[in-house]
Amino acid sequence: MKWKAAVLTALFLMLASLSGCSFVGLDAQSLMHAPKPTGENEADIQNLLESTAGGKMTLKYPSAGDYRSAIIKHDIYGNRNDEAIAFYQKGDDTAGINIMFMRRTNGTWESMGTFNNPASKVDRVCFGDLDGDGKDEVVVGWGSSLNNTGDICVYYNKNDQMQELKLSQSYTEMAVMDFDGDGRDEVFTASVSVGDQPASAQLLRVKDGSIEQMGSAPLDSGATKYVSVLTGLINAKQVGIVLDGIKSADTMVTELLYWDKKTGTLRSPFYDPKTKTAKSTERNTSVVSKDINGDRIIEVPMVTLMPGYSGKTSDDSAYLTSWFRYDTDTSTLFRVMSMFINYSDGYWFSIPDMWRGKTTAKLDPSSRTVTVYEWLTTQKNKAGFTGSPLLTIQTFTRKEWEQGEGTKNYFELLESDNSVFAASLPSPDNPLSMTKSEVLEAFQVISKD
Repeated sequence: MKWKAAVLTALFLMLASLSGCSFVGLDAQSLMHAPKPTGENEADIQNLLESTAGGKMTLKYPSAGDYRSAIIKHDIYGNRNDEAIAFYQKGDDTAGINIMFMRRTNGTWESMGTFNNPASKVDRVCFGDLDGDGKDEVVVGWGSSLNNTGDICVYYNKNDQMQELKLSQSYTEMAVMDFDGDGRDEVFTASVSVGDQPASAQLLRVKDGSIEQMGSAPLDSGATKYVSVLTGLINAKQVGIVLDGIKSADTMVTELLYWDKKTGTLRSPFYDPKTKTAKSTERNTSVVSKDINGDRIIEVPMVTLMPGYSGKTSDDSAYLTSWFRYDTDTSTLFRVMSMFINYSDGYWFSIPDMWRGKTTAKLDPSSRTVTVYEWLTTQKNKAGFTGSPLLTIQTFTRKEWEQGEGTKNYFELLESDNSVFAASLPSPDNPLSMTKSEVLEAFQVISKD
């Protein structure tokens, strides 16, 4: 099913983004000489760069965002022809970075303008029509190696020459999107707390050639960095931005923000002004927001412990991850689906509605099994206790499965690499027991493609 494929892709990207890999891009200091291109078009750009820089130069690479090349091609004039943008440092000079804009005229590349910024690195490059003229402006986040903040400059074409507009706005994360539906893109920034400066979000727009703040909103004061930033639909009618932040080594939090047309404000509905946190979205797992079911809407994960657990636990299967979308009309979260995720063996299992609040799960790392039990309560034991086992999922090696070692009463779910995932239904007559076909439908490995 399409939604299952979407879940697989989303979960794999989630795990990849949190697997210890840095978000920092290529280290330009290791590329002290620009690579020699072979194409005629690229060679002309290279020659123009070298002549402008005076020979020796160091290419500088954006460390975040969708554009990670030192030389980026994009249609800035709105004429369906790509102009070129290059980031470099002259010689061994470490005082700032240069950005050069180039266009091709009569078969020859020529400069549209060069600017210097005192930043130590290029954080990211975004494009958007900020002034509504039908042409994209270039939004550059200039970063600092000393901290996680950056500064923003907007570059735009005027009379066939590029101009620079400095926003004087620091940020931890930045995004460019049309938040208010007026046909013009805005610049969104989010900043974590620094000293006495509280965490906050800003929405900025270009108006009459200058920068204007449209709105601001407070953010969770405990977040120290953001590991995932998504823009797009947060429900069928509303666009917004979703930030997943780290508060401590084992705690994450989600912020959701959007522009409220009725009130003309930037809304942050998960933020609690009393605690100055978004506590309702705090969780002790590394799962981040995603379009989990392929409906093009960003869903937010809420993680709770299954019955029988308290505090923090290293047992992955003890956590029930439910995915929600936010309805801005009613200020309500609607659940889309729920699952438990076995990170160690790399699979997830979709929880049927009849199990919610009535089952718990237990991971046995030594046998690589997860067993789902019925959860029972009585007048004498209102706290609850485990009842009959309803489902066991075990990960076998291919050799174990082929030789039949401990495989009695198991049926195969899926084979992946050198592993065979199998399940058994020990209590088929229990009203909460799933059928074999239902189990096959609910189980899936997390794709590594």
